[in-house]
Amino acid sequence: MGSSVCQDFISKIEEIAKGLEAGKGFMNSDYIHDFTEKVRQAKTHADEIISTNRDLKIGIIGQVKAGKSSFLNALIFEGQDILPKAATPMTAALTRIIYSEKQTAKVVFYSPKDWDVIRENAKRFDEELQQGIEALKAEKQRIADEQKTRMQKVKDLARQPQTQEPTPQEIETVKTKIPELYRSCKELVDMADSGNCKSKLGHEEEISVANLKQDLQQYVGAEGKYTPIVKWIELGINNPLIKGIEIIDTPGLGDPVTSRSEKTKEFLMACDLVFILSPTSQFLGSEDISLIMDTLPGDSINHAVIVGSKFDSVMLDDSSRGKPPLIQVIRRTRDKLDSAARRVIADSAKAERGIHAEVLRRINEEVSAGKSLYYTSAILYNAAKNIASGRSLAETEEHILAELKRRFEGMREDPEFLRELAGIDRIREIEFAKIAQEKESIIEERSREFVKAQQLYLSGQLNRIQAECEQNLRLIQTEDIDGLSRKQKASRDAQASMRIAIQREFELCAADTAKYIVGIAHSIKSRALDNTGLNIREEREDKEHSSTSGMLWWKKTTHYTTTTYHKAANVGDVIGNIHKYITDSENRIAQEIERAIDVEGVRTRIKDIVLQAFNKSNADFEPEDIIGPVEVLLSKLTVPPFSIVDPKKYDNWIVEAFPNSRILDEAIHDLERKQTEVLRDIAHDISTELEKRTKDIQGVLLEQSVHFTDEVGQKINEKINNLQILIQDREKNTELMKEFLGHLAKYKERLR
Repeated sequence: MGSSVCQDFISKIEEIAKGLEAGKGFMNSDYIHDFTEKVRQAKTHADEIISTNRDLKIGIIGQVKAGKSSFLNALIFEGQDILPKAATPMTAALTRIIYSEKQTAKVVFYSPKDWDVIRENAKRFDEELQQGIEALKAEKQRIADEQKTRMQKVKDLARQPQTQEPTPQEIETVKTKIPELYRSCKELVDMADSGNCKSKLGHEEEISVANLKQDLQQYVGAEGKYTPIVKWIELGINNPLIKGIEIIDTPGLGDPVTSRSEKTKEFLMACDLVFILSPTSQFLGSEDISLIMDTLPGDSINHAVIVGSKFDSVMLDDSSRGKPPLIQVIRRTRDKLDSAARRVIADSAKAERGIHAEVLRRINEEVSAGKSLYYTSAILYNAAKNIASGRSLAETEEHILAELKRRFEGMREDPEFLRELAGIDRIREIEFAKIAQEKESIIEERSREFVKAQQLYLSGQLNRIQAECEQNLRLIQTEDIDGLSRKQKASRDAQASMRIAIQREFELCAADTAKYIVGIAHSIKSRALDNTGLNIREEREDKEHSSTSGMLWWKKTTHYTTTTYHKAANVGDVIGNIHKYITDSENRIAQEIERAIDVEGVRTRIKDIVLQAFNKSNADFEPEDIIGPVEVLLSKLTVPPFSIVDPKKYDNWIVEAFPNSRILDEAIHDLERKQTEVLRDIAHDISTELEKRTKDIQGVLLEQSVHFTDEVGQKINEKINNLQILIQDREKNTELMKEFLGHLAKYKERLR
């Protein structure tokens, strides 16, 4: 699509947005605001998107800890840890990587307004922490008083002072129950306060590239001085692979910092294709599908590449006994992941409608044809680079290579073999070669689809504006001031009658949700020791000995062999069992957590309660008068994403206790005891995470129970107040609204 056509389209929708301003007094202005904002975004990116003489833009998306930074370090920076790994969602940097013959680096910091929002959320953390501590003190005092009452006959004990101050461990437990948004913002504020870095808020800064890896740590490293206040960074890299390409590494669309999340969405809107990274241990979970839904359809991105990261870990989860050939394990693991990908995407496509279903069907066709699906291991790629250059291996690389050699026949440590197994070169050779070859056609398709996507979305907004305006026109033609006043009073009566029922519904939902999640936790705990088997084998050890008898010329040496039999086990079996338990738990939680809230059931029951309350009132309310505001509020009712525990922590516990991978005889019992202890700790940690999630969900539901009725009433009253104003000059406003509806019909025709 040519530049002139796109510019004509932008001019057209700008004129429409300007014309819609005349309708603000006739309806809920949110619809008009949304239309205007979409036009602004389209105008911002249109020139860039439709230009054929530009870089092709690739977005890298995935949850925190999906391995995006490690993947890009291997793909673009030849295994160097240039992009630091994010410790938390708050320290995950939004990074723009472009080709440049001369290396460059620029940092953009949060604005003072951004920081005020972060600081306010940190303040809420402090408030909730204090409330939690006071509640804990009160509970401890109650328990102490009960104990004192029961034992008051024992005078010495009764006189003993009772301290109700919480222990540090108890305070840490209280912190885990505070919503993640507040915890994360508190973390950023504490980091910024300790680093004395806030003078840079609202600024941009060019940074030294003489030692990029080291210098960048100050801005995006987990311990970096300026990390807490960085909004995004831009790197110019002299790498022929990305010549003509721009890469956007995102912190994820679920970013707790709203301004950075909005900037991420703006960057992605300009992308032509995306790489979706998902760890193979929990491949293509519900959060990944949500990312696809949030990213591709709304911005007309038609090309996606799925990358299963951390392939080395999932290979080690292979349940085969003995020492199977590595090639068989690779094929078996890839087949399993391929099948899972096809199943998940196909099931999701069936559950979706319209453009979302079409996007998923297109991805499924690519995956089913063996295209656009790769499995990678940044660890194996880095190990290959280190071995080839004579550098020592990192501890993690040594451990993974040792385990692969111990577990599988045919595992080698030569660089060429490791690079092939890592899968990074395959993406370069296939995907990036295809991107270079098809760049112009991808950009042209993106240009065409961009305008179509904007037309579709904006036409939908015009339909909503038209429906709202037509309804309000009918009301001002048929209602009078007294009738609207009666409706307003009836609305208040309806709110009063439904308040308790609404509150009870949300409270019941909160209680049911808690029970459901407790059931998930109990099920996971009960399975902690289901997979504890070790491959204990008998090993024979032969030792050569010699003894000498006699003297001088009569000296005689005798040689003999002694044989000892040992029981032997491998630490890798325990690590494999740990990974299997965590993976199984992750899969179960991913399947069950979405069912924790019966969202559709709650929506149906809430709407029934509201409609019944308004039907019992004496005013004549149409269902659409009520359902619109209710739907807007209920759309916020969702299940927050769940983050599982990190297996590396538990691996380290085992390795620290048993530094040698081969364990003999009585030490095997110690290994089994340690395995049981660690699995129970994992079960406890997962239960703790689920408890935190329960508190978060209950908090959302209980907040809705308090405010939902008032918010419904507020929106209905705003509408009635606006209608009362319009009725005061009924004849004039009727004509103006008819005129506006006439313009709307023309606007819709122009967008076809």
